[in-house]
Amino acid sequence: MEHKFQGVIAVVLTPFDKDDKIDYSALERLIEFMLSKGIHGLFPCGSFSLGPLMSPGERKKVLEFTVKVNRNRVPIIAQIGAINTKTAVELARHAQSLKVDAVASIPPFYIPTDEEATYAHFKEIIEAVDIPAYAYNNLWTGRIISPGLLKRLVKLGYQGMKDAGEDIQLHCRYLRSVPSSFNLLMGTEILAIPALSMGVKGFTSGAVNAFPELNVELFRLFKEGKLDQAAKLQQKILKLVEILSIGPEISTMYACVNLRGINFGQPRRPLRPLSFELQEKIKNRIIHLGLLEEPYY
Repeated sequence: MEHKFQGVIAVVLTPFDKDDKIDYSALERLIEFMLSKGIHGLFPCGSFSLGPLMSPGERKKVLEFTVKVNRNRVPIIAQIGAINTKTAVELARHAQSLKVDAVASIPPFYIPTDEEATYAHFKEIIEAVDIPAYAYNNLWTGRIISPGLLKRLVKLGYQGMKDAGEDIQLHCRYLRSVPSSFNLLMGTEILAIPALSMGVKGFTSGAVNAFPELNVELFRLFKEGKLDQAAKLQQKILKLVEILSIGPEISTMYACVNLRGINFGQPRRPLRPLSFELQEKIKNRIIHLGLLEEPYY
């Protein structure tokens, strides 16, 4: 079965101005930049996108704008997960009205829920739409989807899952728990090669907002069977992630987008922009890694 979502899928950062309002001009610049570099899909309003820090109305507008800018160039999977089921269903129906290619939802978070409540949450979402629905396993939520729950979601009709649990052993258990038609996506670039080697068709990335060249080239090399070269790029990506971890990861990525010459604004509070000193430290490390001039890899 040929899956629509393959390759490198960008978790799109959301830019904000100094008044904490969404900067749509900056968002357009970012999307056009990544598309020009060959990314294969868009994942707006995800965790890295600061979707949980936006109101439902803001998330709708961001998705509407993303669909407009994209112009059907690559498939879009809209993250519609929310802390409550009603909002998630509302966002899923809105996404469907925009004719996106799929919706994805994290489990309900913050409020403790058992597996039956989580199952019911996912059931309401998929029953509200006719487009493909994906689950979204995210370590940050504190609610890991078990292989047993994933099997039940497959029976409900879920067609895939983004796994950002950062646990390759659990990822392999997921693979053993689902049919071959199920599209399990790796949810982090740090495990791209291990996941692709196990048969996964694609992975999502936050780093592609500033450095799309590395991940796009890694995927191309892997598909062409040039595994030694792909492995070298995986190592370079791991070095990049180490640099991003010098500061708060998401705030650091905003600074890195600006380093690529895109006037991009800042993250939303409570996240803070990086200090000038930290920006300079990261810039020097990025330059040393060779990511600010061609060939990048």
